[in-house]
Amino acid sequence: MADLTKRERAQIGEILERRANEIAGFSDEYRRDPKHYGSVEFALTREIDRLRRLAERVNPEPEEEDEPS
Repeated sequence: MADLTKRERAQIGEILERRANEIAGFSDEYRRDPKHYGSVEFALTREIDRLRRLAERVNPEPEEEDEPS
């Protein structure tokens, strides 16, 4: 697999975060329904976490460099 550019990694990270947020919005609405199923809620929560972890791995936060004294 070809190496991704920094910009491509950032774009993939943004897409993953957006999808996680979309699922989180759906999950929130779903939980408000008194007839919701806990197993579905659990699956949605796991998928949100998985997408956010992938986003962090694809586009990690830059490490802070020590400032010269």
